[in-house]
Amino acid sequence: MNGRILINKNNLLNNFLEVKKFSQNAKIMSVIKSNAYGHGIIEAAKILKESDAYAVATIKEAKLLKENKINTEIVCLQGFSNTEEYIYCAKNNIRPVIHNFFQLDIIKNTQIKNSIKIWIKVDTGMNRLGFNESFTNEVLNTCSVIKEIQKPLGLMTHLANADEDADNFSSVQISRFKKICEDRDLELSIFNSAGIIKYSNHFNKYSNWIRPGLMLYGVNPCKNLNKIKLKPVMSLIAPIISIKDCKKGQSIGYGQSYIVKKDTRIAAVGIGYGDGLSRQLSNIGKVYFENNYYNIVGRISMDITMIDIDDCEIEIGSNVEIWGPNINIESVSNSINTIPYELMCNLGNRLDKEYV
Repeated sequence: MNGRILINKNNLLNNFLEVKKFSQNAKIMSVIKSNAYGHGIIEAAKILKESDAYAVATIKEAKLLKENKINTEIVCLQGFSNTEEYIYCAKNNIRPVIHNFFQLDIIKNTQIKNSIKIWIKVDTGMNRLGFNESFTNEVLNTCSVIKEIQKPLGLMTHLANADEDADNFSSVQISRFKKICEDRDLELSIFNSAGIIKYSNHFNKYSNWIRPGLMLYGVNPCKNLNKIKLKPVMSLIAPIISIKDCKKGQSIGYGQSYIVKKDTRIAAVGIGYGDGLSRQLSNIGKVYFENNYYNIVGRISMDITMIDIDDCEIEIGSNVEIWGPNINIESVSNSINTIPYELMCNLGNRLDKEYV
């Protein structure tokens, strides 16, 4: 017996429709990179079929979508890394993001039979990927005269602080972006999930493409804003595989990190760090079963997590919830000083997914 990931298809669709209502005039580039944040890239693409485009990180992810007959436009956020990948993009309706001069050199030095759509990424202050602001006009002018590149060009940037409560930097980035794109005929994209919620209604003109990611999967990236009605998409459950009586003073698991405080019953749950469950939840996390919450006790091991069920009646084979509708994934991530992205993306292939 092993843990499972339950994906609520209706909730994923609900969140997409909420995004659409929230920013009605923008095209939606649904971010399904990293296996759709652990939700299954192919299945997510099919559920989100009304998207105007899908965004992935790598050419490998783009190829996986193409092999599964996903024909919606695909945006590759890291772009191509060599001539072969550039030619593949041109042949297969993959829109690469150009963020470095080596990619521009490949475009200039490679003949293609097909035309290609591209996004150009400008760095407005995140200092990750993107052309420096001072080079952007040069890049735009170069690309505008290459006949194989379809017009209008796309220009995008990424906000560094939009999901922070005290965010004074997004306005700086938006101002820089506005200055670059003034008086140019461009497709524009600036807002991720947090940016959509906070800024898209005020700066709609400067982001006619939005890039929802985390919010599609039911997590609000803005802690103090409830402007959008999102529903959790992923539940992580795992079965009870053993129950034993333990006496006060006995220890649980590796390293004897937990000492039983009173006579109780300890249940073994069939999930561990080998499945991608964070070991940091040892002696911190909780699980849910039939209106009750039970503490994780002892160190989480590769295949097993122990919980204290006291005198509650739980049968072997019963599934407990690690996160989902009753245990908010944000609260789980906050308890161990991480983010929901990491918890969802770390779940391994040993866990089956069930779409309900």
